[in-house]
Amino acid sequence: GDHRDLHQLIHSFPTRRSSDLDEELEGISFESALLDILNYVKKNKLYKAQFVELFNSLLISKDSPYEAVAFCMRELRWPEVRDYATKIMNESCDPRVEALRSVVTAYEDEWPDADLYEYYS
Repeated sequence: GDHRDLHQLIHSFPTRRSSDLDEELEGISFESALLDILNYVKKNKLYKAQFVELFNSLLISKDSPYEAVAFCMRELRWPEVRDYATKIMNESCDPRVEALRSVVTAYEDEWPDADLYEYYS
């Protein structure tokens, strides 16, 4: 039980972009992988500081799944992660940071991405 396990979880899970599986099936495996991450974090709240660091590092890594961060923060609502995402969006001119908007909006009552996930819809 070390937060490195989470790193593995996050980097091993199927990103929606890379697979040719049947859409429906893929949506399920993608979401169950996200739930694994969320449940892992909830079980290991003691490591919150490390998790915050890890989630924040996902926000600046080029190929990592922002969805994992948005999905978890929808429930966890950690201000540290929202603040960091907001900061990156404010400081960067890279159009790709727009993708972070989903992380920030996950903290609001109406999250546009909620209907992508059975867990939240």
